[in-house]
Amino acid sequence: MGGDVACGTAEANYNGGAGTASACRMKVTSDLVLAMSPQRVFALGDLQYNSGALSDYNVSYNNSWGRFKSLTNPAVGNHEYGTSNAGGYFTYFGSAAAPSLGYYSFDVAVGTSKWHVAVINSECTRINGGVGCGEGTPQQSWLDADLTANDGTACTAVLSHRPRWSSNSFASPDIQPLIDVMYAHHVDLFLTGHAHDYERFAPQNAAGQAASDGIREIIVGTGGRDSQGFGTVAANSIVHKNQIFGVMKLTLNPTSYDWQFIADPTTPFADSGNGTCS
Repeated sequence: MGGDVACGTAEANYNGGAGTASACRMKVTSDLVLAMSPQRVFALGDLQYNSGALSDYNVSYNNSWGRFKSLTNPAVGNHEYGTSNAGGYFTYFGSAAAPSLGYYSFDVAVGTSKWHVAVINSECTRINGGVGCGEGTPQQSWLDADLTANDGTACTAVLSHRPRWSSNSFASPDIQPLIDVMYAHHVDLFLTGHAHDYERFAPQNAAGQAASDGIREIIVGTGGRDSQGFGTVAANSIVHKNQIFGVMKLTLNPTSYDWQFIADPTTPFADSGNGTCS
């Protein structure tokens, strides 16, 4: 999985799709995913720069991460909305992107058990009259109902483009009402992009306080576009690393999960571990 992926074909660093040493590494990161032979790919938004144009999706993204399009569960990002109503994104992914307002859910079979996964649209100002993540909005009500219907599932994850917590300016308090719902329903993993770095947090409650039964947020904004820096390290940030490219391998077990960051060989870095569902 990963987010913040493909450069536009007109960008200086596109270089015929090969990119450069410090930007447009989408082909390399897609090779890392292909080498895993994944069952699913979680694509965490800003998948096609700079504006999510369908013409760019059909070339840059399609020739890199599009090679496993049939396995992909995408989340919409802010750059997708550079095209009116994220039209390039929704046209390219079709029914996989949920042609509603970009939020949907699905189950992943794990042996005789399953994981439930919800995808939210963290571009709050783009839906529901500009308040798309607020208290009592259609998206929040949908998420509450969706997670309520799956409260008996041992393990739950939520995919988003924007993170709630981040050690830079990319933290998004707008999604707090959705975080409140996630915590109330014991969501285990919150997987995001948006910040062009890798950052893993300890489990937290909805107020951002360490909690053993809390939500573990992991930012994987290292899908290829470029890298960004950090500011003040946020509370409960366990691992934070920039100037890297790569993807995260997530293994889902009936009542637990394992993660492993797989780096572009030119930017070596490792992080791995496991967690138990609450």
